Amino acid sequence: MEKIKELIKKIRGIKNIEIIIGLVIIAIVIIIYSTVSTLKADKQADTAGDITTELEARLEAILSEIEGAGKVDVMITYATTENKITATSTNTHSTTTVSGNSETTTVTTTTSPVMQGSSAVVLGEQMPEIIGVLVVAEGAKDIKVQLKLRDAVSTVLGINPNTIQILTRRAV
Repeated sequence: MEKIKELIKKIRGIKNIEIIIGLVIIAIVIIIYSTVSTLKADKQADTAGDITTELEARLEAILSEIEGAGKVDVMITYATTENKITATSTNTHSTTTVSGNSETTTVTTTTSPVMQGSSAVVLGEQMPEIIGVLVVAEGAKDIKVQLKLRDAVSTVLGINPNTIQILTRRAV
């Protein structure tokens, strides 16, 4: 018990202890804030990854149902990440200036995001442009199966068949 009292007495004797304690508290708050911000960014990245993984899994499941396709794996490559569509408000202001015999009208239009609290209102998400699809299937040795797979992927994703590569799965 006396050791604790001595320790407290030594701490109180330190010059500018209030400033030091204040700096330590500020450092702890900054560390906690940066950790929470990182977790939010990771969660958003995981959401984008989940959408991609889900789309690939659904495509694999449906393509494997095509006669002769066998086991199918799919990989989709995107040009960018998904795009959030935010609500915006537009304000238009016009000013008319008369100078002698001439009249000039200036129209100013400003667009700003609609905010709810500290974040913009998100109306929806736009999937990014698909730049390529790789399909690996057991039955891709057969040209008819390759064509069925290519047509199915092109139809489902709404992409040009030239951006789809169909390969045969190696024998295990």
